[in-house]
Amino acid sequence: MVTLNLSQERFKQLLPYLSTASATFLVLALVTGVLLASHFIPTLGAYDSTRAITDEITFGWLVRGLHWWSSSLALICSLAFTSLAYWFGVFRGPAKWLWWSGLILGLMLLGGNITGYYLPLDQTAYWRLIIETRLLGEVPVVGELIKSFLLNGTGVSAASIARINWLHTVVLPLFTSFAVVCHVYAAKRAKLF
Repeated sequence: MVTLNLSQERFKQLLPYLSTASATFLVLALVTGVLLASHFIPTLGAYDSTRAITDEITFGWLVRGLHWWSSSLALICSLAFTSLAYWFGVFRGPAKWLWWSGLILGLMLLGGNITGYYLPLDQTAYWRLIIETRLLGEVPVVGELIKSFLLNGTGVSAASIARINWLHTVVLPLFTSFAVVCHVYAAKRAKLF
């Protein structure tokens, strides 16, 4: 059993606030993501689609900004929560399934942030996609397979953007939803609420 001194106890009191903040930001990211998906066109002209959302649609700039900030803050709160939970040794105790489901949830949030960065397909996103997939191609066994899936061969194409959009709007939200359900179930099982 780990004994906590007063300063550690204060940090432990942050855990419920971080989890609530992370959940709130995640819900906001999902809601704004649905609004953005109704106007976003995942093609090589995605930059023009993003610009139209930002400049031409009423409050599009606000929805896009809220989506970016809420997804980023959900990831930051999740990482802070995971770090504190690791520090307190949650992964060893009766709440170990809570730890693992939270870790998977954090990875899903990271994946959503990474894939979302590529979607506007501006110059920064384009070159980041090229560089990161080249690095990913160096991962043993599966790296080249993932690289060819994302780039659809050798370079960024309409199929690449469609696949990344599919990952961002379908696959990752489904896995994230599953991780949230597992996380809530593990929290109830550990009698945290």
